[in-house]
Amino acid sequence: MGERADQYATDINLGARQRLWLSSRREPPFSLYSWVIGLARLQGHEAVLDVGCGNGVYLELVEAVGLDSSLGMLAAARTRSEGPLVAADATRLPFATGVFDVVLASHMLYHVDDRPRAILELRRVLEPEGVLIAVTNGSDNHPELVQLVEGAVGGGWVWRRPSDVAFSLQNGREQLLVGFGQVDLVTCPSGTVHVTDADALADYVRSVGDIYEGEIDRSWDEVVAACAARAAEIIAAEGAFRISTSVGAFVCH
Repeated sequence: MGERADQYATDINLGARQRLWLSSRREPPFSLYSWVIGLARLQGHEAVLDVGCGNGVYLELVEAVGLDSSLGMLAAARTRSEGPLVAADATRLPFATGVFDVVLASHMLYHVDDRPRAILELRRVLEPEGVLIAVTNGSDNHPELVQLVEGAVGGGWVWRRPSDVAFSLQNGREQLLVGFGQVDLVTCPSGTVHVTDADALADYVRSVGDIYEGEIDRSWDEVVAACAARAAEIIAAEGAFRISTSVGAFVCH
């Protein structure tokens, strides 16, 4: 993994990030999870694998095998799904060749160090006509949040998020071609998230502190406090702290 392993030892940090979006209003309304499932065009009989299932948000929507390298994540996923859950690494999938019709890889490939090997594994476990749905962000995702955090840190520090540089909408297709002959990018409808809870935003920023605090010359708690204060000012003045989004999926055959 490119990030600290304890970032995902449990779903506490992921849950904090999910809560920001769940507690905020998106305009126009949009459900990412339902949109991703829709791309798979499921008929109800398919064998589905959710790689990097995390705490199981997709497993609430579709009957699938959930796989994650974190036992803590799988424990959280069990509260959402009674289906099979497997602890394994994406670069060494413990399944026979060609056993799944659909593989979901949502917001996870940018966490994998050896992406070529993982992509070949995702292709291997798919049947010949199967489809991979690989979800990621654009390098320009959440620019207002990035500006807020970078401004709080100061000193010209740049927030280099894995989804910006490792596997994004801009560079993911070329990486996926190592295992797939056809890779089509489908972008989500554009929209804006209206954040009205400065504490939820603060919890989001706090959740990534163990990754980035070593890069800066101040405590991450100070960064969190500065972000919360500035967001609260904007919410009081404008009714919401608005964050624009850039998200999409590669549909791979």
